[in-house]
Amino acid sequence: MTRVSAMAWLSSAAWIAAAGSNAVAANAPHRFGAYASIQINVDSDGNNIVGDAANEPALAINPLDPTNLVAAWRQFDSVASSFRQAGWAYSADGGASWHFSGAITPGEGRSNPTLDVDAFGHFYFQSLHFDPTYTFVQDIQVIKSLDGGRGWEAPVHAHGEGGDKAQLAVDRSGGPGDGHVYLNWRDCLDGKCFSRSLDRAASFEAPIELPENPTFGTMRVGGDGTLYMAGRLEYPYFDEENMDRNLHKHIFVKSTNAGDANQKPTFEVREIDMGGLAPLFLFRQNPNQYGPVGDVQMAVNSAIGARQGELYVLATVDPSGPDNLDVNFIRSSDGGETWSAPIRVNDDTPAANHWNWFGMMGVAPNGRIDAVWYDTRDSNSYRVSQLYYSYSWDGGSTWSKNQAVSQSFDTTIASPHGSLKIGDATTLVSRADGASVAYTATYNGEQDVYYLKVFPDCNANGLSDVADVAERRVGDTNTNHIPDVCETITVAGDLDGDRDVDQADVNFVIAKRNRRVATGDPADVDRNGAVNVLDARKLALSCTRPRCALE
Repeated sequence: MTRVSAMAWLSSAAWIAAAGSNAVAANAPHRFGAYASIQINVDSDGNNIVGDAANEPALAINPLDPTNLVAAWRQFDSVASSFRQAGWAYSADGGASWHFSGAITPGEGRSNPTLDVDAFGHFYFQSLHFDPTYTFVQDIQVIKSLDGGRGWEAPVHAHGEGGDKAQLAVDRSGGPGDGHVYLNWRDCLDGKCFSRSLDRAASFEAPIELPENPTFGTMRVGGDGTLYMAGRLEYPYFDEENMDRNLHKHIFVKSTNAGDANQKPTFEVREIDMGGLAPLFLFRQNPNQYGPVGDVQMAVNSAIGARQGELYVLATVDPSGPDNLDVNFIRSSDGGETWSAPIRVNDDTPAANHWNWFGMMGVAPNGRIDAVWYDTRDSNSYRVSQLYYSYSWDGGSTWSKNQAVSQSFDTTIASPHGSLKIGDATTLVSRADGASVAYTATYNGEQDVYYLKVFPDCNANGLSDVADVAERRVGDTNTNHIPDVCETITVAGDLDGDRDVDQADVNFVIAKRNRRVATGDPADVDRNGAVNVLDARKLALSCTRPRCALE
């Protein structure tokens, strides 16, 4: 087959003024506290490429090598042109650096990229593919990489003329459908918007019709091979009377037999209540003038335990009340038959200038749910957003306090010619210790794509709580993944009340050694009425960290 080579916060007004300056080539990670945003679309020296634009980043991680990441995006070699190609880069060091070699198919117009990966670590790229005159969408194509995103196979035709916003999912369940590749798209000229590949994207079946099409959404495959989709239900016509927001309902779609090569896939559809309708930005003052608010997020919990198989949907919605946009979450524990009441993930005070949008979600192998979104709460301006992060260890019933994880940036500047948007979507992939995010920002005065690693850090030590527990920097007595120091609980052996067993507690015992004590004295660890070296030794066995280190 043919192969293709491989800061602290600034005020809204001050930032907008700064963003109006010329684009810059100098490049370094854009840090915000413990979090660093690393530019992906860079030259061979790691510097920004002045004059280009990049947006709509997709991201996938090799399940066999977590240091191998691949990103793809809409690449505009000139911000003055509307011509866009399939930009891509790979990382071999966990996202610390990126290798950007240009377009996957140089000189060919492409848009709406998505990525996924199979159980063998082979990456799959999907995009709309324009005709040679760049006049119309000629087809939807899938391109495969067998070497970690360093090079790509020849494109495979998946669907004919027309289509928009295609979504891609690869089955990694290990079941009969393992390796199947699924596609779904909108703007179907013939009403048929779904196709699958039974041979790892070497070919695709003829498209079929869905009962209802979940547009501007995502697809995921469960551990049993069930295919799940969530998106918005579009009107069959353009709503001119409400064209400034164009609100839509949300729907959930599933197929239990898509993984069976001998059956034509059938689908069940349900309307779901996200606590608000799905808007589409059009005109007026909003963070993404002619773009959407982000894709509806579908996720499946694969962690071994009571929550295995739970389904989660997260979406940016237009709620009742003063808020323009919120990020809401729902859960199903019965395969999508019933759903929880909507939960608001963003914890800011509702206000007219608070836009919470471009919501992203993933589920880690240990069951933690990660959510990241664009947020204007600190700027109080629709023009200036920054990324916020929250996570849940209990299936989304409760969420951590929201935390800003990026510098601020103006989402309304530096749009490629004829675009007037910062793209349609961004991507989050959860890992055991945190989440990997690919997003678009304008730190250089132009649209560029960035990689950001976020993680739960309740004790604010700049390290993942998961790593803290695994490496015994903190205790987790009740094994709920949350460090004891972040909870209001009683920890056995903690004599000084800091929810940590360390040398300070051992010293408390030693200070009372060789004496009789009253019943219940905390220094009497073995409860025999006397404090001696045996109590100190027994307590030392319960220490949070090796050698009872204080921190």
